[in-house]
Amino acid sequence: MAKFYSNLGSLDGNILSRIDQLERLPLDAHSMHGTDSSHALPRVCLSDELKTELDSGTSATSYSNPGAADISQTSINCISCQAGDIWLSGNSLMCECPDCAAPMTIRIWLRLADCWRCQTSISLTEEQYDAARQLEQKTQPKRQPAGPLPAPTPTRSRMPMPESVDSLPHHRELESLSQGSLIARVIRNGFRLTPAWLVSFLVHLIVLLILALIMLSDNAYLSSTITLSTFLSSEREEGGDIRFENPLDTLQDDLKTAGDMAIGDQELRDVLQEATRDAQKLQVDPRPTVPLRDLDLVKQNITTRPDKLMSFAARDPRVRAEMVRKEGGTTITEAAVARGLRWLASVQNKDGGWSLRDYDDHRNPRNKSDIMGTSLALLPMLGAGQTHEFGAYKKNVAAGLAWMIKNQKSNGDLRAGFQGQAGMYAHGQGAIVLCEALAMTGDQTFQQPAQRAINFIENAQHGKGGWRYMPGQPGDTSVFGWQMMALQSAGAPDINLDVDESTLQLADYFLDDVTAGASFKGRRNRRLPEGSAYCYQRGRSATAAMTAEAILCRMYLGWKKDDPRLSTAVQWLIEDHLPDANDRNLYYWYYGTQVMHHYGGSPWETWNDRMRELLISTQTTRGSKAGSWDPRKYRWGSQGGRIYTTSLAVCTLEVYYRHLPLFKQIELDD
Repeated sequence: MAKFYSNLGSLDGNILSRIDQLERLPLDAHSMHGTDSSHALPRVCLSDELKTELDSGTSATSYSNPGAADISQTSINCISCQAGDIWLSGNSLMCECPDCAAPMTIRIWLRLADCWRCQTSISLTEEQYDAARQLEQKTQPKRQPAGPLPAPTPTRSRMPMPESVDSLPHHRELESLSQGSLIARVIRNGFRLTPAWLVSFLVHLIVLLILALIMLSDNAYLSSTITLSTFLSSEREEGGDIRFENPLDTLQDDLKTAGDMAIGDQELRDVLQEATRDAQKLQVDPRPTVPLRDLDLVKQNITTRPDKLMSFAARDPRVRAEMVRKEGGTTITEAAVARGLRWLASVQNKDGGWSLRDYDDHRNPRNKSDIMGTSLALLPMLGAGQTHEFGAYKKNVAAGLAWMIKNQKSNGDLRAGFQGQAGMYAHGQGAIVLCEALAMTGDQTFQQPAQRAINFIENAQHGKGGWRYMPGQPGDTSVFGWQMMALQSAGAPDINLDVDESTLQLADYFLDDVTAGASFKGRRNRRLPEGSAYCYQRGRSATAAMTAEAILCRMYLGWKKDDPRLSTAVQWLIEDHLPDANDRNLYYWYYGTQVMHHYGGSPWETWNDRMRELLISTQTTRGSKAGSWDPRKYRWGSQGGRIYTTSLAVCTLEVYYRHLPLFKQIELDD
């Protein structure tokens, strides 16, 4: 008989349950009679006389081995096989154990037989299997013919059961286990009649449901984590409040954002995990040069600041993640910011600055930096809370700021030889960088350079309130916007920079001069009220980009949310000029995103959903330029270059915390 020894760990629950039941059965006094005490299990043999009686159909009341269980039953049938006999006892198919000669119950649907005494499992041969099937058919009920049933007649069993048989405990257990309850027989027959593929499907389904329940229960352990400060100091200070953060909060809306990607479930999980790792790099610094400001004061500055006052407190790494979640960002957007900054840091020149055009030659010590490339690279770094004192890129920021101060002229001019059309653009951006560095750190190193840069802007203003390529030229709305943002940054709290109020009054006058007429598309006689749309210079047609830039300046100059000119302009930008993949204008998206974030409500939600999708989907993901945005895909990209497109894209994705919304009070969790 072919035999194999089964690993109990691989047997199914039915076998294990039956073995446990039988092992707990007490053996009677004579069950171990005549055995050597050195053997745990005596060998049980079926005598030749018993086999003869089984073949002849007679019963026996005693056996040659008193340690053997009596297996006689009524209506016993037996078929001899070369590997071992198969017999039918009641409804049970049985055979002899090759090791201890005990009766073994056959599981015909698995072609297995199991010994209750020595725990041996055997596989049936083809001959034994055929014999078992023949005997099994004898247990099937026969169909009765139609009509009245005949009256029962007394019959006599072919092999009457001896009285002593019922007293044998092993027989009763085997009979009980072999026949089982009605439910057990139904389940057993159901499994025997069920196709193998369906059984496999049900088993796998149950396993998956169990795993899902385990994973859901494990989320309870992620409900809160403790964030500890990584700054060490020898001074005695009272400890700060313990903050509990839910890591799952940072995944708000992530699945919706990442779901737009044409990837599978596993790839989606990989994307989210990698995004989380990248995003977290902007929130920690194991070696800050100075401690962060008191967290209570930071929160107070965010939640109780006066209207229109420029504040950068939300960039603090301890509250930025909450601001992202509250204002509509995701871990995916933060990861895009982190990857953009990583690329910008990788193309920094040896002298500390950046080159707008020759960034690919950054490894050359002689590669020359310029104010435009340096300002555009530092703006998104400061926007993400990276300063010369804190952050993963504090060395990069420190080197860039040092280059900028070194190349500033005594009259405050930051153009550093950049005298072309982009000169005043570059100066305005550089002035914003110096004001933000001062406001975010309080480092007085930037006090005088920032003040001189602001003074240069005031002196370069045209008599009618605008700025253009050269100081004193009649203005255009595009250059105007950068100078206005620098003046607003200089008004941040507690940095003590002076801004001439008459400069802001002239700026307001300039905006009145460049207002232009516009109409809603598809609406007859539906023109925007005067002051809602703006053009590049007086007398030209209104554009969405200039309108967004001018409206943002109007907000900082005092317009309220309920001003009909403002609400109409927002409606016009949303209905007719929503960000479009067929017209990728990063300059417009940069200003439009700030307008919508300040305005809030459904216009912001509509804009934010579209803006996030377009920027995330177009970020370069492979090669040496991974993390940047290809200038060839955007309007004005060929003029600005890759640093220009990457800087504006990253600043746009930082909108959730880069500037606090003007028309909404922020509430932070305790």
